[in-house]
Amino acid sequence: MTLLQRAAVVTEIFNLNIKDIFSQIVENDYPSAGKFDDAMASFGGSRRAFSEHFAKELALRYLQGKLDFDVADYAINALSDWTPLEDFSACCWAIYRAFDEGEYLHRGQDVGTNEELFTRPSLRQAMTDFFPDEAS
Repeated sequence: MTLLQRAAVVTEIFNLNIKDIFSQIVENDYPSAGKFDDAMASFGGSRRAFSEHFAKELALRYLQGKLDFDVADYAINALSDWTPLEDFSACCWAIYRAFDEGEYLHRGQDVGTNEELFTRPSLRQAMTDFFPDEAS
């Protein structure tokens, strides 16, 4: 197997593990530490690197309309529970805060506007700041 083929297999396994975490959330079940451990093992990097990659994938999928707010918000909260604070980087915090801002109404805000006023712009900024090559 070539290096490129191996990388494709590892990426596919990682994506399947992420989908497994999202599926668990959709089924109203808090993702287990084992699910995150499996995804990190397939990722093959440090916990910090995995957490950044997971947060980035989560943000991208949400911005692309592949995840709804509740699933994405639940997933970033689960990641923050699983990742020790010293491994939760500025990138992860920026994505976490973007979803956190969408959890409640701000003074003078109309109901149902959280995502457009706070979450999406904050996520776009986080993507620009931390992943400029992937920001759209």
